[in-house]
Amino acid sequence: RGRKAKLTPENIHAIDELVQKQPDITIREIKEKLCLNVCEETIRKTVVSLGYRVKKKSAHASEQERSRCERKTCTMERTKEDHTN
Repeated sequence: RGRKAKLTPENIHAIDELVQKQPDITIREIKEKLCLNVCEETIRKTVVSLGYRVKKKSAHASEQERSRCERKTCTMERTKEDHTN
């Protein structure tokens, strides 16, 4: 009993195939490519239940060199120093 599943077995199989073909795909991209009418959290839970780990994408080397990213790194370092004093 309980709630009816929002994703069909076909949807789940399509998600699995898509992640196998493109391991760095985002949850939002899965939703858009498969035209799924569910929230991103439902897709994330499905991906996890299939045995995958959802990881955040890190900034590429060229993006890390931008001043905006450098400032954030410095801020994090300063915060760390404040906790050690």
